[in-house]
Amino acid sequence: MKKLLLAVVVVIFTIPAFATITIVDINGAGQFTSIQQAIDNANPGDTIQVWPGTYNEAININKNVVLQGSGYENTILTSSTNPTVTMSNGLIKWFMISSTMGNGIKVTNGRIHNCVIKSCALNGIYADNGASYIQNCVVVNNNSSGINATSSNASITVINTISRNNNGNGFYIGGCYPYFLQSYCNGSSGSADYHCGISGGQGSVDADPIFVSTTNYHLSSGSPCFNTGQPSLSDPDGSVSDMGYFGGPDCPISPVVYEMTITPNGNNINVQAKARANY
Repeated sequence: MKKLLLAVVVVIFTIPAFATITIVDINGAGQFTSIQQAIDNANPGDTIQVWPGTYNEAININKNVVLQGSGYENTILTSSTNPTVTMSNGLIKWFMISSTMGNGIKVTNGRIHNCVIKSCALNGIYADNGASYIQNCVVVNNNSSGINATSSNASITVINTISRNNNGNGFYIGGCYPYFLQSYCNGSSGSADYHCGISGGQGSVDADPIFVSTTNYHLSSGSPCFNTGQPSLSDPDGSVSDMGYFGGPDCPISPVVYEMTITPNGNNINVQAKARANY
């Protein structure tokens, strides 16, 4: 138990004084049960870790924080609002995001890494202003386009992302503006996936990514998205990055803690945790 306590102390004191890690747990084990409450109380540079659960709320990420879910299978962010996520700063990763009434994410500035955005009533990701960056996402089964940039005021860069089976275009550039920078992505060369005559950009693949299933976004054996992502990005094992959720340097490979009990025991502290590793 002393070794465990020492490890906890080391982790705490290696965090810079100006940065805080905040836990959101819908079941009450963290500092907050609401993601938006955690964002409102965060300072720039903080990390907000969201434990597993279905969070029915619309959120606004308007400061430079890292919002980290517990994997798309475990952390679902959904709402009946358009959009579910409004983003003008920061980084969001490791979530499943949907909206029953509108866009999944409306982004003006910020970074979206390793998220699954699916089954939105409108677009998966929508940009009409600012500069945004999307990496290693899966955008599927949305009622309009997968990723939609509709203004010359929007600069959007998309890398290692799979956008498939949306009712509109996988990648849509309203007005054919040249500010949609797309490379090493997966779509189809047909009109249902690319717009304005773009062929997908450098290194892109026009073939079925071969997911394990319609709900499991691991790549099956023989997928054309294995090791065909941006060559300057690596997967955690050091290989060239895969396209999609399970690729790139932010691929979630650590076990997800979904239950923790901390009990004082004299001069010691007993910590019991349950974790699940899916990667």
